[in-house]
Amino acid sequence: MIPIADDNRGRRGSAWMTWLIIAANILVFIFIQGFGSDEEATRVFALVPAYLLAGGGFLTLITSMFLHGGFLHLAGNMLFLGVFGDNVECRIGHGRYLLLYLGSGIIGALAHVATAALSGAGLGTPLVGASGAISGILGAYLVLFPGNRVTVLLFNFIPTRLSAWFVIGFWFFMQVAGGLSGWSSSGVAYVVHIGGFAAGWIWSRRYRRREIERIERERAERIAAGYRASIPWWFVE
Repeated sequence: MIPIADDNRGRRGSAWMTWLIIAANILVFIFIQGFGSDEEATRVFALVPAYLLAGGGFLTLITSMFLHGGFLHLAGNMLFLGVFGDNVECRIGHGRYLLLYLGSGIIGALAHVATAALSGAGLGTPLVGASGAISGILGAYLVLFPGNRVTVLLFNFIPTRLSAWFVIGFWFFMQVAGGLSGWSSSGVAYVVHIGGFAAGWIWSRRYRRREIERIERERAERIAAGYRASIPWWFVE
């Protein structure tokens, strides 16, 4: 089930930060990773749990999320970011969006490191990919746009419109199932996805609550200022 588009009718503004992040990932893959062929450069900037636990490589918490294991890995991540990221960015603003993206990626990576430390598996395996950061964007999307519909390729070739709850919920279920089935042997860092998603979900629920409080406060201020007799309409983002 591959997402290819979503409902953008209520979106306002330009999602230039999303496209800047996509461009950065592509440029890193081309010029630093040599289209994925430069393994030495990839190892230098990848996150290695054992190295981080030993007190080094903290910058790789960020650099690793701009690296990818191959073209399909890059294409899949950028597709998800392009479909879901623009709405989130235009809703919360460019600066918050960048912090959410990076913060979710870091929290997802730290969850992976903690799991590796507890299990003893994967401590020396390099971690690369933007999946943790993008998972945070998916968590935020589900909170901020629960009623949206997403166009997916069902069975990878049938265009179908489904609710965001179903699409992202099914994706999250697959991450949990994959993690429980053997996170260290699959080559996919499911814990990164789960940690990043949880970070985006929790932050966005707080943001949404503050957003509702702001709207109610502005409504009360308008009424107190004497607008009760006027036409009662409000801009609600």
